[in-house]
Amino acid sequence: MNWRDSVKPAALKLACTMALVLVVASGCGPAREPSGGDSKPVSRGVEGTETHVERPAPRPRRVVSPPRPRPGQDEIANLKANAEAGDVKAQSALAAYYATGRGGSINMPEAVKWYRAAAAQGDVQAQYNLGVIMAQGLGVPRNDQEALSWFRQAAQQGDRMAQYNLGLMYANGQGVAADAAEANNWFQKAAEQGDAMAQLQLALAAAQATNSSLTPEALAAFYLKAAEQGYPEAQTALGSMYVKGTGVEQNPAEALKWYTEAADQGDPKALHWLAVTYLNGDGVPQDINQAIQLYTKAADAGYALSQYNLGMMYFLGQGVEHSDEQAFQLFQKSAEQNCAVAQRQLGSFYESGLGTTPDLVEAYRWYSQAAANGDQQAGPATNALAQRLTPDQIQEAEALARSSTVQP
Repeated sequence: MNWRDSVKPAALKLACTMALVLVVASGCGPAREPSGGDSKPVSRGVEGTETHVERPAPRPRRVVSPPRPRPGQDEIANLKANAEAGDVKAQSALAAYYATGRGGSINMPEAVKWYRAAAAQGDVQAQYNLGVIMAQGLGVPRNDQEALSWFRQAAQQGDRMAQYNLGLMYANGQGVAADAAEANNWFQKAAEQGDAMAQLQLALAAAQATNSSLTPEALAAFYLKAAEQGYPEAQTALGSMYVKGTGVEQNPAEALKWYTEAADQGDPKALHWLAVTYLNGDGVPQDINQAIQLYTKAADAGYALSQYNLGMMYFLGQGVEHSDEQAFQLFQKSAEQNCAVAQRQLGSFYESGLGTTPDLVEAYRWYSQAAANGDQQAGPATNALAQRLTPDQIQEAEALARSSTVQP
């Protein structure tokens, strides 16, 4: 498609509807998990289609959450007062309230504020969850060094999940020089405490040493144990395996169960796929309002694919009031995380002046980044726009693209 002609609303909305369907089905790619200034992509959990497993990124445990039903305003006010007075349990609970969206929306900066307060007092769960947030860049700028520090403090207190995640940091070379021996040391410590994710890492290493791989059934067994231990990464991966019937019998109800478990902990990927479930009515009554709420939580937590899909819904007026401005802001957040289709849409908005001031240099910049990331429609758009720019403008746009490209 020539996006120079995309200023026609009907044509643009038709094309964008097709793009939305594509992304819901296949995801942003090659995109990384949300972060702020990553130097290395964060690998995803298994979608249930392969027997090979990439090393996952650090993920949160079941956090200490305010009791259900959702806390009332008086209860939250008391929690805040106690947290401000230095009560470590109140600080951790208030952080969990913001991190999981129990108040209706996720507020990661507030979650970080209160996790830091509790972690500084030695609270091991706060140290762990703060490490996860910093390692993933969940709604805040990623900080590998701070993540490593908090994981180490929690691991030294004997926390098995922190030990596992500290092992991942060494295995991935995230915030520290890659060190397989040190990684296995921490995996072993966690595995000895029965940690299923650490046991999985050791099993994968053993399989690699014998030039073999784990079967989907074996992976499902590890993920089931880890899911029951409260790992949202495992819960989300297991949900995906039940969706596709890989390693387990296809079971939409079980998929929904595990997605919900992980989403209740504020896991962005689970929130996203749960939103897709409700949007499509997969095993549940179709509920666009519920889908929007879940997309919003995932987007607030920094999940790039949800930011893109929610942006499309604002642009199309699908279940929400049409807003080019909201769509533009969401596309920008997703594009900055290297989501190729969001980069192309952002380019089209800059070219057409939708939700922002027209800027052909910025349009070329984002088209070219999308094309570099494999978006097939972005290449023709880049070439078409090049006919309208001077060589100096193209050079400027390419310099901008290089300066903001996420390196693997």
